[in-house]
Amino acid sequence: MHQGRMDLIRKVSSEALVMAMVLAIFWPQLSAGQKVKIKPTTTLQEQLSNNTSAADRFRNSSNGNMGSTHVSKVNVHSLLYSGATTRVYAHLMPWWGDPRHIDAGYNSHDPEQIRRQIEDMISRGIDGVIIDWYGFRDLFTNETALRFVKEVERHPGFTFAIMVDKGAIKLSSCEGCSPQQALSEQMRYAERTFTSSQSYLRVDGRPVITNFDIDHHFPGIEWQRAIADLASPPALIFEDADGFSHPLSSGSYAWVRPSTNDLGMGYLNKFYEAGLAHRQLLTIGAAYKGFDDRMASWGLNRVMKQDCGQTWLKTFARANDHFGPSRQLDALQLVTWNDYEEGTEIESGVDNCLAVNADVDHNTIRWTISGEENTVDHFVFYISDDGKRLMQLDTMDAKARSIDMCSYSLGGGAIPGRTVSPRVFV
Repeated sequence: MHQGRMDLIRKVSSEALVMAMVLAIFWPQLSAGQKVKIKPTTTLQEQLSNNTSAADRFRNSSNGNMGSTHVSKVNVHSLLYSGATTRVYAHLMPWWGDPRHIDAGYNSHDPEQIRRQIEDMISRGIDGVIIDWYGFRDLFTNETALRFVKEVERHPGFTFAIMVDKGAIKLSSCEGCSPQQALSEQMRYAERTFTSSQSYLRVDGRPVITNFDIDHHFPGIEWQRAIADLASPPALIFEDADGFSHPLSSGSYAWVRPSTNDLGMGYLNKFYEAGLAHRQLLTIGAAYKGFDDRMASWGLNRVMKQDCGQTWLKTFARANDHFGPSRQLDALQLVTWNDYEEGTEIESGVDNCLAVNADVDHNTIRWTISGEENTVDHFVFYISDDGKRLMQLDTMDAKARSIDMCSYSLGGGAIPGRTVSPRVFV
């Protein structure tokens, strides 16, 4: 075997963070007894290029968002307990391209961007999207929501729901209306426009509507009045552990709470315990990578560290501690898909901060990892005859640290003994 070249590509992902090792051994001449037939299935360029719906021009931001890159597409459900039937939903912010917000590199109105986002979500095993909705008078975000509905309906099995944000009352109210009147009007619009879709998320036949901070900011709101005029009463989902006790509650959801000093673990414990005490209601857990609102115009300098993917994994572990095959977690919300201003987005991936060092000893390639090894799902090996076009050779368990090339029909000769200086792409 002639001296070749080995490239290592680090892949990071917003589900199961995975290290993929690209073995690109280049033979300028092949021996007569060569058995290998390389049929390329991908390219080195493809394995390095952005494969997410994040903008190609998006770069690392000061609040912890990772620049667009090539992430793994390991199914997000793999981070849940064995046998989980949990539905996983991404929480979507619909306002990028609106001058009220920072530049995330794309316009949320763009139909092609919307298609890319839904297909990216599906490729990671996500079951649906919950759209943060600011009401129909907030024209920019409402138009995004309307276009999302059309695209979701083109993807059978993928569902959507809306979260009525407090902004639907603060920023999208009818002139002279009270908060109660404003909410009632928004709910009527939502029924006409969103919940009638065949792709809308339902529980026991009822459309699911969540809300964000409405009771906190408008304590006089009466939800019974808000839904009184609706033809099909929705399943109202409130927030936090107390949400299960709301008089009209059909369930509750958890959120990221950056003001805590324990990564929100105590908060999640309390929430899941409340959910288990109300098994007749819908429990929507939360997974998040961290939080940093220092880029937001409304930010309060709140920071929850990502810890190189450990926070992300701990939020899944917290759900797994409370639920299992005999007591299923109904749903899990990824908080968030694309809030670039508060540093919670997973659209561009979650950085696991790993580095790989490898060397060759005759026919064996060995490698070591620096960083948290629990962020590795598995290794993928590719082989190439030109250093550009790749064919997958094998996959190996995350605990593997060497590969014997004699195990493969690669032809005569050994890899020359030498130290390999791998390139690690971030």
